[in-house]
Amino acid sequence: MKRLLPLLLAAALAALASPALAYLTITAETDRSSVEINGNVYLTVTVAGDSATVPEPKLPNMQNFNVYSSGRSQSISIINGKITTSVAFTYILTPRFLGVQRIPSISISNGKEKAATPEIQVVVTKARQQAQAQQPAQPRQQPRGKAAGRQPGKAGEQIFIKAETDRKTAYVGEQINLSIKFYTAVPLSSNPQYVPPVLKNLLAEDLPPVRNGETDIGGVRYAYSEIKTALFALTPGPAVVQPATVVAQIPSDQPIDPFDPNFFQTFMSMSGAQGKSRDFSTETLNLDIKPLPAGAPDSFSGAVGSYTVSASADRTDAKAGEAVNFSVTVSGNGNLKTVTAPKLPDLGDFKVFDTMSSLDVKKDGDVLSGKKTFTYILVPRSEGKKTIPPIKFAFFDPKTASYKELQTEPLVMTVEKGEPGTKSVYYNPSAAQSQVTASGADIRYVSDENGPGALAGLAARAAALPLWAHAIPAALLGLAFWLSRFNRFKSANPLLFKFRRARSEAFRDIDRAEALIKAGRNNEAVSELYNSFMNYLSDKCGVKVSALTTRKAAELIKERFPRAQDSSLEEIRELWSALELRHFAPSASEAEGTGDLAKKYSLLIEMLEKELR
Repeated sequence: MKRLLPLLLAAALAALASPALAYLTITAETDRSSVEINGNVYLTVTVAGDSATVPEPKLPNMQNFNVYSSGRSQSISIINGKITTSVAFTYILTPRFLGVQRIPSISISNGKEKAATPEIQVVVTKARQQAQAQQPAQPRQQPRGKAAGRQPGKAGEQIFIKAETDRKTAYVGEQINLSIKFYTAVPLSSNPQYVPPVLKNLLAEDLPPVRNGETDIGGVRYAYSEIKTALFALTPGPAVVQPATVVAQIPSDQPIDPFDPNFFQTFMSMSGAQGKSRDFSTETLNLDIKPLPAGAPDSFSGAVGSYTVSASADRTDAKAGEAVNFSVTVSGNGNLKTVTAPKLPDLGDFKVFDTMSSLDVKKDGDVLSGKKTFTYILVPRSEGKKTIPPIKFAFFDPKTASYKELQTEPLVMTVEKGEPGTKSVYYNPSAAQSQVTASGADIRYVSDENGPGALAGLAARAAALPLWAHAIPAALLGLAFWLSRFNRFKSANPLLFKFRRARSEAFRDIDRAEALIKAGRNNEAVSELYNSFMNYLSDKCGVKVSALTTRKAAELIKERFPRAQDSSLEEIRELWSALELRHFAPSASEAEGTGDLAKKYSLLIEMLEKELR
C-alpha cells in the first residue's frame, strides 16, 4: 500500500498538470551561407514560448565576427485563452577572417526548460575588387619629403580616431547619432580591437553595420571604418560620451641598414613580428540636454519622437463573458522601448485585465523606428452594442518643439448572449506560470427549457452504477484525509522523520560509494562516506554533528542515548578519524582501504541501530 499510494498520487498530478506543460523553442538562420570579407551577414534568432514573455538569447563569444544588434520583432497571440509569444532578434555579423567560419550553438533557458540551435557555417571569401583595394596601399605610405608624424588629418597622424555627434544639444529622449571613425593611412598588422565609450546620462542603441570606405584628407589617402550609435538622454542637464578606444598593431617603421652586421637578425625579427601595439582614443564629448517644455497634455507619458496610433480588436462580434483581444499600436520614429501603454478610458461595459506588449524595432537610415503594440484583454459584461471610446496618446515632437495628442477611432462591438457556464479569462503576468487560465463562470443564465436537465440525467446514471463503485469516492476522500493528516504530522515533526530515515539513507550512500570504488574513484568514495556518516549522526542526534569535535559528539550521543555502549562510541571515534583523515588528506592514509571503510561503516550502522533508540 505504501508503494502504491505515491504512484497513484504521481499519476493524478501528471494528469492534472499535462494541459499546462510549457514549451520553449529557439531557431537561428542566416540570410546567406557565403559572404565576402567586406560584406555582412544577417543572423535572425527566433525564440517562441507559451507564456507572455520569453528569455532573450545570449550570443556566445564569436571571435571570427563583429556582432551588432539590429533590432527585434515580437508578436503575442491569445487564441482560446492560450498565450503564444514569438520574438525574433536580428543581428548583423561582419566577418573578420577568410575561410569557413562557424556561428556556435545559441542556447536559452527559462529556469525550467532549455533549448539550443545547431551550429551554422558561413564561408567567407575574398572581396571581388580586392586587387584594386590593395592598389592604394602605396599612396597611403607617408611621403618621403615629410618628417615622421607630420601628416594631414588630425595633428599630422597617419592613424587616428575621431568621434562626433550630429548635434550638441537635444531634448530628453531625442535621438542623437554618434559617429566614431577610425582612419589609417598605413596597412595594419592585424584587425584592430574596438572598445566602445562609457556613457553618462545616455542610453545607446547600435546602428549597424560598420561602414568602410576611403577618403582624402590633406592630400593623403585614408581608409576608414565608421561605427554609428543612437543615443537617448535620460534627464535634463549635462551628458558625457567618454573616449572610445581602438587598439591596433602597427608595422614597425624602423629603417634597416643592409650593411649593419646585425642585418639578418633585425630583418627576421621585424618581418616575423606583428608590429607594435598602440591605443588610439577619441576626445570626450559633452552634450547639453534640454528639459521638455511645460504644457504637456494629460495623456503624455514621456514619448519623444514622431508617432501615429491605431486601435483594433481581434473580432467585433463576441458573446458576453468571452475574452476579446483589444490592441493599441503606436508606430513611428523614436525610442519605442521607452513608450508606455496608453491609459484606457472608463470601460464600464467591459472587464479589463492586464496588458501585454510586443515590439518591432527597425534601424533603417540610422533612425530608430518601428511599432509597439499593447494588447488588453476585455470581457464584455452583457449583451448589446458596446462602444470602446477613442484612446488618447500624446508625444513630444522635437522637430517642432511641441506636444501632439492623437486618438484612435471608436470601436463598436456587437455582444450576443453568452452560453451558460461561459468562462471568464484572467491574465496575471506576475503568476509563476504566466499563462491564461479559466477561473470560473462569469455569467450564468437560467434555462427556459422544460425537463429534468443534465444534472438529473447524470444523477440517474450514477444511481445505476454497482454498489462497489459508490465506495470509490468515500475511499478517495478517506485517502485524502489520511494524506493531509500525515503531511501535517510530518511537517510538525521533521526531526522524527530524519531519525527514522537515517538508516535507509546511509545504506543508499554506501551503495553509491561502493560503485565509486569499483570505478576506481576512491577519493570521491571517501568523501561520500564521510558526508554520509556526518549526516547519519546528525539525523540521529537532531543537531549538526560535523560542527562538533569527536569528544563532544560522543558526549552528546551518550546523553541522548543512554543505551549506547562505550565500545560503540569508540568505534564511532575511530571511523570518524579514519574518514576525516582520508577526506582531507587523501595521500596520508593508504594502509586502510576504502572498501574496508565502507564495510566498517555498514557494520557500525547495524550496531548503532540497536542502541540509538
